[in-house]
Amino acid sequence: MSAKSVRTEMVRKVLAGASLCVPVLVVIISWWVWRDDLPTELASHWSGSGPADDAMAVGALLALNLGMTGVPAVAGVAISVWPGMSARARRGAYFFLGVFGGMGTVTWLLSAGLTMQVGDPYEVVLGAWVIVSFVAAGYGIIPFLIAPRPRLEATDVQGRIEFAPSAVGAWSQTITGNLFLWVAIGLIILGSVIYGPAVVAGRASDQIVGIAVIAVASVLVASFVRLRVTADWRGLRVVSAIFRIPLKRIRLEAIAVVEAAELRPAEWGGWGYRIMPGRSAVILRKGPGLIVTTKNEKQFAISLDDPETPAALLATLRDDNAAAPELPRESKR
Repeated sequence: MSAKSVRTEMVRKVLAGASLCVPVLVVIISWWVWRDDLPTELASHWSGSGPADDAMAVGALLALNLGMTGVPAVAGVAISVWPGMSARARRGAYFFLGVFGGMGTVTWLLSAGLTMQVGDPYEVVLGAWVIVSFVAAGYGIIPFLIAPRPRLEATDVQGRIEFAPSAVGAWSQTITGNLFLWVAIGLIILGSVIYGPAVVAGRASDQIVGIAVIAVASVLVASFVRLRVTADWRGLRVVSAIFRIPLKRIRLEAIAVVEAAELRPAEWGGWGYRIMPGRSAVILRKGPGLIVTTKNEKQFAISLDDPETPAALLATLRDDNAAAPELPRESKR
């Protein structure tokens, strides 16, 4: 790793940690600006869409929200300079700290701002402002995106396959995901229990949205019950063997590294179809699997019984494709 890359990563870590200081600064600055206009008590709790049903002293609410925003700020700065933390764990910590910091800031701003407008804390109605609270939780995305992405560690498969002069390399395997089968069955049973009585009573139209959601979810999950994995001159393809729906395709020329490795669900976000920043996977069990790293530094993994064969085949086809001379294009007239 070059010195420039090291400096860039350090700058991004510092900026990500600094972004977690913004929520606590907003609380402090707003309190300083409003300090002469704040009433003695601020609305602090709502049980429904009506007025607030509880209030807190300004000092107590300020201290609470300083804690909600100050702790993430201190933790974020500490994480930025902690050398023993992986990039993936650091980004996850930044995200959750940002969520708490954003919620703490908005809680203070809404309680103080709305109470100053109304005067009586027990007459403050939160109304549509509750949406802002949920949006503020997304503040964690900011430090998450600023922080440096984890460097992918991949070792290209060593084996290669020798083809006969007229042979065309291709490999295919159909795998069964019992996990998806049981989830699909569970969804169907759940839908039958919840919406079955309405259908029998002729009131299905009243529950059409819920029925549609269960139906779509069941079809999506069922599409992963049987998967056909193919490796050939086109690259890697994963297709639903039940619905013939293409689920994943990686072109041969986009493959940078291909390897057969031991897949651990904890390292890929659990079992099932997993989507993470820069990574996706179909994890059916702990055990052997195929990992493909693309040239744009994205990874895809899938559980397979014999990953060495498709790994060696894809590596061979990729190398042969890269070594093949490019055919001259015909000149346009």
